[in-house]
Amino acid sequence: MNIDAFWQANRKFIIGLGAGIVVFFILLAVVAGGASDRFRAASVSVSRAKSAESRASQYSVSQVRELEETLGQLDADVAGLTDAALPPYRKRFRVPVGVSPASHYIALTGELRDELIGWALRHNVNVDETLGLPPVSPSQPLAIEQHLRALDVIDRVVHLAIDNGASEIDKIRISQQRRVRSGKKASPLLITPLSLEITFTRVSVTPFLRAMMISQQGGNSLGVVSLEVLPPNQKKNEQRIVIDFEIAVLPQITKELE
Repeated sequence: MNIDAFWQANRKFIIGLGAGIVVFFILLAVVAGGASDRFRAASVSVSRAKSAESRASQYSVSQVRELEETLGQLDADVAGLTDAALPPYRKRFRVPVGVSPASHYIALTGELRDELIGWALRHNVNVDETLGLPPVSPSQPLAIEQHLRALDVIDRVVHLAIDNGASEIDKIRISQQRRVRSGKKASPLLITPLSLEITFTRVSVTPFLRAMMISQQGGNSLGVVSLEVLPPNQKKNEQRIVIDFEIAVLPQITKELE
């Protein structure tokens, strides 16, 4: 593949993709920054409300009920902030109410491996069988949520790649989380880096790049932070793409205070 020709033919698209990624992270930083202040205020309110509830014997039944309603509203506010600050992830990957996060993680990862890798093989595509998951399953709810969010992105990208002619998806890596910092202050936002490589043999990478661009629109961002089209391998007639993502999680303040 002639890189110069590819650039000239697709320069507007690639520049648009880069601009879209930059805009997404600017918006995410703005929302997360605002959420940080509101989270701190909510944290104080929750702490006070829980402290008051622990002294419930000093209050009337109506006062205790009012405190419980306040806690419920604060929980809803935190959930709303989370939805506002982060791209949504699909229902299948969320831990259902009343289900152990660890149980849901084990069941879902087993099902997804069978489904996704089996579907890929039926299309003659090899997919990294680990899906980037650690050999030992995470046990903490926050770590489980981070991996489930990453799996949602992996599932979406694998389908996009295979639907647009990919021959292999490998080197899937879900890295250790890190906390975003805003100046000297730590943001409540936790980031989990994700990376993977996609190979296209005897087909153009352009349809996949267009599909990625479309997938970034309409509030369905994949969290792409970089996308590199490597020089083509003329002998094998193949082209590889390396994509880095950042999967964000906004921990529930009420969970951290328990």
